[in-house]
Amino acid sequence: MKRLLLLCVVAAGLSAPAPAFAWWKKGYLPECDASGVMIRVLEQFRYADRKTFHWGVDIKGFSNTYEVPEVINNTSLIGRRFCRSTAWLTDGRTEEVVYLIETKQGFSSVTYGVQSCLPAYDPWHVYGSWCRSIKP
Repeated sequence: MKRLLLLCVVAAGLSAPAPAFAWWKKGYLPECDASGVMIRVLEQFRYADRKTFHWGVDIKGFSNTYEVPEVINNTSLIGRRFCRSTAWLTDGRTEEVVYLIETKQGFSSVTYGVQSCLPAYDPWHVYGSWCRSIKP
């Protein structure tokens, strides 16, 4: 009976169309406004302020979060999502945040990774001029 059940499950999986299993090839990719992604953006900004720049500014919140479509058709096995948001800072200003979510770029290539940049707060141009290297 167990073999019959296993055979049915395998047959059902193999008969499914290829797009049903496309997530397995590219991995899990959260939305731009997912709480885990926004927390990583906030933690990266706080780490840079605490360890390097000492601006004394923090991010209070985010608004106007949206995804920027890729210009080219990417055939890579690494899924990418380019996002932008508006960061509300503790000094009363608002700044644009550019961030990139990539699959298989987290711990041990299992989870997703997030790279973020506030163009006005990138004096060393780590991501190029005005965060150009993490924009689509």
